Amino acid sequence: MSKYQHLFRAAIASLALLGSVLTTHSRAVAQSHDQQAVREIEIVVDGTYKPNRIEIQEGERVRLKFVRKEYNPCTREVVFPKLGLRRELPTNQPVSIELSGLAPGEYEFKCGMNMIRGTLVVTAHAHH
Repeated sequence: MSKYQHLFRAAIASLALLGSVLTTHSRAVAQSHDQQAVREIEIVVDGTYKPNRIEIQEGERVRLKFVRKEYNPCTREVVFPKLGLRRELPTNQPVSIELSGLAPGEYEFKCGMNMIRGTLVVTAHAHH
Protein backbone atom coordinates (compact mmCIF):
# COMPACT_ATOMS: atom_id res chain seq x y z
CA MET A 1 0.00 0.00 0.00
CA SER A 2 1.31 3.45 -0.84
CA LYS A 3 1.89 6.21 1.69
CA TYR A 4 -1.14 8.04 0.28
CA GLN A 5 -3.44 5.03 0.72
CA HIS A 6 -2.44 4.82 4.41
CA LEU A 7 -3.11 8.54 4.86
CA PHE A 8 -6.43 8.20 3.04
CA ARG A 9 -7.54 5.27 5.22
CA ALA A 10 -6.47 7.12 8.37
CA ALA A 11 -8.43 10.19 7.25
CA ILE A 12 -11.54 8.08 6.52
CA ALA A 13 -11.27 6.38 9.96
CA SER A 14 -10.89 9.79 11.64
CA LEU A 15 -13.94 11.18 9.83
CA ALA A 16 -16.01 8.12 10.78
CA LEU A 17 -15.02 8.55 14.43
CA LEU A 18 -15.78 12.29 14.30
CA GLY A 19 -19.18 11.59 12.72
CA SER A 20 -19.98 9.11 15.48
CA VAL A 21 -18.98 11.60 18.19
CA LEU A 22 -21.02 14.40 16.60
CA THR A 23 -24.09 12.17 16.21
CA THR A 24 -23.90 11.12 19.86
CA HIS A 25 -23.41 14.74 20.93
CA SER A 26 -26.38 16.00 18.87
CA ARG A 27 -28.62 13.26 20.36
CA ALA A 28 -27.53 14.28 23.88
CA VAL A 29 -28.25 17.94 23.08
CA ALA A 30 -31.69 17.04 21.68
CA GLN A 31 -32.51 14.98 24.78
CA SER A 32 -31.37 17.70 27.17
CA HIS A 33 -33.38 20.24 25.14
CA ASP A 34 -36.50 18.07 25.54
CA GLN A 35 -35.91 17.81 29.28
CA GLN A 36 -35.32 21.55 29.61
CA ALA A 37 -38.48 22.27 27.63
CA VAL A 38 -40.71 21.24 30.57
CA ARG A 39 -41.27 24.15 32.95
CA GLU A 40 -42.20 23.14 36.49
CA ILE A 41 -44.55 25.44 38.39
CA GLU A 42 -45.27 24.77 42.05
CA ILE A 43 -48.77 25.54 43.31
CA VAL A 44 -49.23 25.54 47.08
CA VAL A 45 -52.72 24.58 48.25
CA ASP A 46 -53.45 26.23 51.60
CA GLY A 47 -56.90 27.85 51.76
CA THR A 48 -56.32 28.97 48.18
CA TYR A 49 -54.06 28.16 45.24
CA LYS A 50 -50.76 30.06 45.35
CA PRO A 51 -50.35 31.19 42.62
CA ASN A 52 -53.95 31.08 41.45
CA ARG A 53 -53.19 32.50 37.98
CA ILE A 54 -50.54 30.85 35.81
CA GLU A 55 -49.58 32.11 32.37
CA ILE A 56 -47.86 29.92 29.78
CA GLN A 57 -47.19 30.16 26.05
CA GLU A 58 -49.00 28.12 23.43
CA GLY A 59 -47.06 24.88 22.84
CA GLU A 60 -45.14 25.17 26.11
CA ARG A 61 -44.79 22.00 28.16
CA VAL A 62 -45.47 22.51 31.86
CA ARG A 63 -45.48 20.38 34.96
CA LEU A 64 -47.86 21.76 37.59
CA LYS A 65 -46.70 20.51 40.97
CA PHE A 66 -49.51 20.80 43.51
CA VAL A 67 -48.40 20.73 47.17
CA ARG A 68 -51.34 20.59 49.58
CA LYS A 69 -50.40 21.98 53.00
CA GLU A 70 -53.77 21.57 54.72
CA TYR A 71 -56.25 18.93 55.81
CA ASN A 72 -59.45 20.69 54.70
CA PRO A 73 -61.51 18.05 52.84
CA CYS A 74 -62.50 20.71 50.29
CA THR A 75 -59.02 20.76 48.75
CA ARG A 76 -58.36 17.02 48.67
CA GLU A 77 -58.61 17.02 44.88
CA VAL A 78 -57.99 19.39 41.99
CA VAL A 79 -60.21 19.40 38.90
CA PHE A 80 -59.55 20.81 35.42
CA PRO A 81 -63.08 20.67 33.93
CA LYS A 82 -62.10 21.65 30.33
CA LEU A 83 -59.39 18.98 30.28
CA GLY A 84 -61.41 16.24 31.96
CA LEU A 85 -58.66 15.95 34.61
CA ARG A 86 -59.17 15.16 38.28
CA ARG A 87 -56.34 14.38 40.72
CA GLU A 88 -56.28 13.49 44.41
CA LEU A 89 -54.02 15.78 46.47
CA PRO A 90 -52.79 13.97 49.59
CA THR A 91 -51.56 16.38 52.26
CA ASN A 92 -47.81 17.13 52.07
CA GLN A 93 -47.30 14.85 49.04
CA PRO A 94 -46.47 16.69 45.80
CA VAL A 95 -48.68 15.71 42.86
CA SER A 96 -47.44 16.57 39.37
CA ILE A 97 -49.65 17.09 36.34
CA GLU A 98 -47.87 17.44 32.99
CA LEU A 99 -49.63 19.44 30.30
CA SER A 100 -48.58 20.17 26.73
CA GLY A 101 -50.16 21.13 23.45
CA LEU A 102 -52.89 23.26 25.01
CA ALA A 103 -54.75 25.61 22.69
CA PRO A 104 -54.75 29.31 23.61
CA GLY A 105 -57.40 30.19 26.16
CA GLU A 106 -58.19 29.95 29.85
CA TYR A 107 -58.36 26.66 31.73
CA GLU A 108 -59.95 26.84 35.16
CA PHE A 109 -58.79 24.53 37.92
CA LYS A 110 -60.69 24.18 41.18
CA CYS A 111 -61.19 22.06 44.24
CA GLY A 112 -63.67 19.20 44.13
CA MET A 113 -66.25 21.27 46.00
CA ASN A 114 -65.92 24.23 43.62
CA MET A 115 -64.89 26.56 46.48
CA ILE A 116 -61.38 27.64 45.49
CA ARG A 117 -60.33 28.34 41.93
CA GLY A 118 -57.34 29.06 39.79
CA THR A 119 -56.75 29.75 36.12
CA LEU A 120 -54.17 28.50 33.67
CA VAL A 121 -53.89 31.06 30.86
CA VAL A 122 -52.40 29.87 27.56
CA THR A 123 -51.23 32.80 25.43
CA ALA A 124 -51.04 32.48 21.64
CA HIS A 125 -47.69 32.96 19.91
CA ALA A 126 -47.33 36.43 18.45
CA HIS A 127 -47.24 36.14 14.67
CA HIS A 128 -44.89 38.55 12.90
